[in-house]
Amino acid sequence: MSFPEAELARGVELDGAGFLPRRGESAEQFFRRVETILGIHREFEAELAAAGEVGVYGLQLRSQDRIPDEIIGEAEEVTDRLYSFRTRHVPGFFLSRDVGLLWGGCMICDPDHPLSVFLIRGAFRKRQRWLFYNRRELLAHELCHSMRQSLEEITLEEYFAYQTSPSRLRRYLGNCFIREYDAIWFVIPALLLLLAQVAQSFWLPGLPVWPFWPVALAYPAFLLIRNGISRRLVKRAAKKLAAFGVEKPSAVLFRLDRGEIRRIGAMERPGEFEQYAAERKESDFRWAILCARFLTGNPPPEPEESH
Repeated sequence: MSFPEAELARGVELDGAGFLPRRGESAEQFFRRVETILGIHREFEAELAAAGEVGVYGLQLRSQDRIPDEIIGEAEEVTDRLYSFRTRHVPGFFLSRDVGLLWGGCMICDPDHPLSVFLIRGAFRKRQRWLFYNRRELLAHELCHSMRQSLEEITLEEYFAYQTSPSRLRRYLGNCFIREYDAIWFVIPALLLLLAQVAQSFWLPGLPVWPFWPVALAYPAFLLIRNGISRRLVKRAAKKLAAFGVEKPSAVLFRLDRGEIRRIGAMERPGEFEQYAAERKESDFRWAILCARFLTGNPPPEPEESH
């Protein structure tokens, strides 16, 4: 089965605007879901324009706190360069009250009511940087989440989002924390080590502290190993795609789940990938869009067998 040209053209347009079909989602289902999302955002915009203030997810968002288009545009330049999309439908707002001491920003959404909203600290109204946060990186990071969330695949979510960072260290370590309990298990053993050292210093001089060190280092080591495995998985697939003649490997991989990336990384010849993509695009609308946007060039010739 192949998709009609009009459907494919519409899918390509939506892909460039930050909408990604779910795995196995048909064109009709995809268009219906996108229209639902856009309809909810239009209702939000109309209410905001009429009242000047809207309550969302327990917050009062005011039109005067709206992030200007030119600031959102800074982030769009990054996502377009890395992953070939520019998201325009997600509104953003500055927050100056009821925020954490070190909070920089986030995106909030609800799967049952798909209204996505960017929230960033009010300090970014007049400056690019605040503490260790960069405004452009912060928004570009959340734009990546807004597009990839339809894949429902978290193991590489932070990897792709953190590639928007100008910091080499954050690009490398960003995918260490991918679940909520990762931060908990990272901190608790370190706190136990600290408590043991305090107890030894003030109350229990005979308490051995050395057994707490392996416990404190075990989970950080696990996070680093898991992160390294994920990075190698993506890097290997990107290297293969580049060798197969794909001009924007990162943009292609951004639209794939872990299993698809692993399979591409295991391929040896351009013909394998060409056949795989041709089979997938006949039945999977996400792959049909991907092929139309990024795989229209001619693959390099197969290497000759040596005899």
